[in-house]
Amino acid sequence: MNIIVLGAGEVGFHIAMRLAAEGHDIAVVDSDKERIQRVSDTMDVRTVLGNAAHPSILASAGAENCDLLIAATASDETNMLACQVAHSLFKVTTKMARVREPDFANCKALFGRDEMPIDLIISPEREAAKAIVKRYQVASAMDAQAFAGDRVQLLGMMIRPKSALAGIALSELPEVMGKNRVYVVAHEHNRRWRVPKPNAVLLAGDSVYLAAANSEVSAIVELLEGGKQEKNLKRNVMVVGGGNVGFAVAKELEQTGVSIKLIEYNKERASWVADQLKSTIVMHGDALDRDLLEEESIEHMDDFLALTNDDETNILSSLIARKYKVPHVVTLVNRAIYSDLVREIGLDVIVSPRFTTAASILCHVRKGRILGMSPLGDGTLEVVEAEALATAMILDAPLKSLKLPKDTVIGAVVRGEEVIIPNGETVILPHDLVVLVSRAESIREIERLFEVRLEFF
Repeated sequence: MNIIVLGAGEVGFHIAMRLAAEGHDIAVVDSDKERIQRVSDTMDVRTVLGNAAHPSILASAGAENCDLLIAATASDETNMLACQVAHSLFKVTTKMARVREPDFANCKALFGRDEMPIDLIISPEREAAKAIVKRYQVASAMDAQAFAGDRVQLLGMMIRPKSALAGIALSELPEVMGKNRVYVVAHEHNRRWRVPKPNAVLLAGDSVYLAAANSEVSAIVELLEGGKQEKNLKRNVMVVGGGNVGFAVAKELEQTGVSIKLIEYNKERASWVADQLKSTIVMHGDALDRDLLEEESIEHMDDFLALTNDDETNILSSLIARKYKVPHVVTLVNRAIYSDLVREIGLDVIVSPRFTTAASILCHVRKGRILGMSPLGDGTLEVVEAEALATAMILDAPLKSLKLPKDTVIGAVVRGEEVIIPNGETVILPHDLVVLVSRAESIREIERLFEVRLEFF
């Protein structure tokens, strides 16, 4: 495909790099010389320096032959105008735009073929908020992602010294888990993520992703964490940051009946958030003020969600929460440079709007019956949800005989309402939903496994 990516910031850069690695013809547009130079130095794509909404700049980027335009600049107005120009002047078929301002993103009547011609609106704050709420629902997990209509969960968990997984080989997993069915689809050791081999040994301090039926998640977490999860006790949550992400998360969590305290540094924003939320206690103050945190009983919190727009504030306030032994701490990290560092200093549950936004955009770029995609760990691995059509190449053979791409595993198969945690004898049937994990560079090979073959026609 011929794809133009507008904006070479964290999101645009990540999208362009992923799509270029898959063999697409990519052009990247940005008005910042340093960002454009970084793109040129890092990947083999065309680059154009200039305003992404100007017709002449879009023409230079090849808009006349463009199949897909992804507008991911820092300006909502520029993204929306660029899509309009691409539609009106260059007849670009498909246009996606990153829109951060809720007044725009929530106004569905604004977008459409007869209005503003944008086919997909992506809100980083909304995507990040969704990811945070998923993680909150499984407090012991460092990550939680749902697939196949929430029937399958991928739980990212750190292996603690007393965990039932510490010191076992994967071949011993069935004995440890008993009747609980899980599949280890990804394993991190010494800060390197990989698809594990059957003889891999899980050590304390490692991290894993487990594929499991959603109905069995509570029992699995109880087994691995060594205690029963309290479901009926009202949890106390402290949210730092009343921006778009913090506000969206607090609004969502209010519906679950938890007790929420929200700290916002900007006085006007704090007042606005207080007016919008129903049961949340909103305070104007500095999240790094330990006196304020102690006054608001941080030591009695079950969850601490650091969701400001400032990475340093999020990291430092999360470390303070750790010092007060808050059981569950979630840290929002915008800049890629911090992603690996924060885990080294003990912050395990991280949400990156860069990853969540890019994943939402990329899953709409895929062809065939790819229904969903999301990065795992540090982004080197991908989880893919796909539907097996009647003539897909992946059908009618035991999994052990399939020629899957290197470092690829099938973690779950969903047949109707049944969730199958597969083994080598499992056979995929037409219309099964399949959840796979593979390396990012193998995604195109996976797509081919699910494409409709010519004899279908």
